[in-house]
Amino acid sequence: MARLFLITSEFGVLACLLLMAMMTIFQIHHYKTSVSHGENHWEHFSWRTRNTSKQGHVRRHGIDINNYGESKRHIAFLKVHKAASSTAQNIFLRYANRRDLVVVMPHVPKFFYPNIISTGSTVTSKNILPPPANRSYEILCCHVLYNREAFVKIMPIDTIYIGIIREPFEHFTSILNYFRPGEILNINDTMAVSKYLQEPSRYTKRTSNSYANNRMAREFGFPSDLFTTHNKTEVQLYLQKLESEFELMIIVEQFDECMVLMRRLLNWKLSDILYIKKNVKHKLFEKIKFTAGDVNLYKRWAVLDYALYDHFYQRLQNQIRMQGPDFYDELLYFKRMRHDMEFFCNPMLGAKGTTIHQFAASRWNPAFVITEKDCHYMHIGETAFIKEIRLKQYGFFNDRPGEDENNRTKAGNKTEE
Repeated sequence: MARLFLITSEFGVLACLLLMAMMTIFQIHHYKTSVSHGENHWEHFSWRTRNTSKQGHVRRHGIDINNYGESKRHIAFLKVHKAASSTAQNIFLRYANRRDLVVVMPHVPKFFYPNIISTGSTVTSKNILPPPANRSYEILCCHVLYNREAFVKIMPIDTIYIGIIREPFEHFTSILNYFRPGEILNINDTMAVSKYLQEPSRYTKRTSNSYANNRMAREFGFPSDLFTTHNKTEVQLYLQKLESEFELMIIVEQFDECMVLMRRLLNWKLSDILYIKKNVKHKLFEKIKFTAGDVNLYKRWAVLDYALYDHFYQRLQNQIRMQGPDFYDELLYFKRMRHDMEFFCNPMLGAKGTTIHQFAASRWNPAFVITEKDCHYMHIGETAFIKEIRLKQYGFFNDRPGEDENNRTKAGNKTEE
């Protein structure tokens, strides 16, 4: 009788195990099927699967963290105008410069801004320089419009794609303050911006490439017809496409959180993501004035920018939630470390300066030092930095050596300093 009971129990255990396995298979099949039909599954979101056999590898909530593994060196960063993108670009340029990585460089005819590949099209063989002999592109971070097919043609297959976006009305304000578009600020009204927002299509065509017309969506390559139709289904389909292509979308309003996520995604060190804010303007141009209701009016105009921001803002919150509680420990540590770095790189008047600053080892980084040279490259302007890297990669600034010999000589001397 006891033996019969044992056999029966064993069959019961096997039946339970078989049932659990069948349920797991069904859940996986259901998830794959639903994803293929375009459903959103925030809970299942994860970055690319990596080899988890290496020592020191930890998996947390669908995102692999490998503090001892190989860092990711192939990166395409979409540098969006007036979205803290110069601050982020500086991080990528410093990383490339320190490791002699090849940065995609624009063709630069005379009198053209050397940090722009194109403001109206994507990368082509006509607007970028070929990589140096026996090398391949490794970092793309200059201004250009996004097009997946074009990017894939020039970047390695394992490239990590990172974008950046900003709260749309804040972005609009920054656009006004920097570019001062005439179609808005030349309106003959003391409240020119409010007047514009009451009927923006009167001053800006929906098909226009104006910086005041859903510029973030334009730079992310939204199909041109969506700027006039605002078709919700097609907008969602394109957002899902971007979601599948960009591993991380930096949200300016949560920049530090995004830097910690990026460090984990790329297996970088905390020292790699230190930064000093760049191109920050606090004073508004005198003609820029707002009134109650302007935000809602702009939301009706910038439909695509708001759709883009809202979608990836939600995804970011989910990515952070999936990291677990230690994410916030690292975030606090990073914020305090960055403050310390800023005191070193921007010493207060009368404070005693030092030539190096030591950071102790922590759970997230080995001990390291920053020097005055590190501060220099965190402060350097984007144009000067691009020129320096361009000279390092190609030996000249303009596309044809000798075209601007005087400038090259001056910049060479500055680099040596």
